[in-house]
Amino acid sequence: MLSCARQRGVTLIELMIGITILAILLMAGLPSFGQWIQNAQVRSAAESIQSGLQLARTEAVRRNASVRFSLTDTSGMVAWKVGCVTVRDDCPDTIQERSAIEGGENARVGIATAADATANTYSTALATGAGLSAGAGATFNGFGTVPDASTDIARIDVLNAVSADARRLVIIVGSGGLTRMCDPALSLPDYPQGCPADPA
Repeated sequence: MLSCARQRGVTLIELMIGITILAILLMAGLPSFGQWIQNAQVRSAAESIQSGLQLARTEAVRRNASVRFSLTDTSGMVAWKVGCVTVRDDCPDTIQERSAIEGGENARVGIATAADATANTYSTALATGAGLSAGAGATFNGFGTVPDASTDIARIDVLNAVSADARRLVIIVGSGGLTRMCDPALSLPDYPQGCPADPA
């Protein structure tokens, strides 16, 4: 004699309880996910700017010419251009550029030159659009250095325009031409990605 095993399904109450638990978990995770998106926009914008700076330096050495990285949006949107200072057949006006509509729409920048008093005060954020004027940027020479470090960009703050809680990243441009991205919320001795301590 064959015996049939009794099959049992999910009751409506069990299904409702499962859906309720899933909804509670999703609601708890939504704020964190939103913050993660805002932080990702800042990170993406900072990496784009650092890539543009590194491209300008590389092209200056490769072409043995002065190549300029310029932030092209004076309102603080993340838009940049890399091009030769003196246009020649082998050195065009525009080597590469990034428009403000690419990437995250909430990322904004503020800049400081080495001559600015706030250039090394990393714990204090630069305001969106601070220091930006037509042609603000950094020029790299054929050796890959920044010869006019006093008037060129020494620091770029990348922050979020809609979330005060989003992370802020700082890009430091040294007179030797090297660039470094750091997180001002972390201290340099303890974390390699941290910013240098503010001067006393």
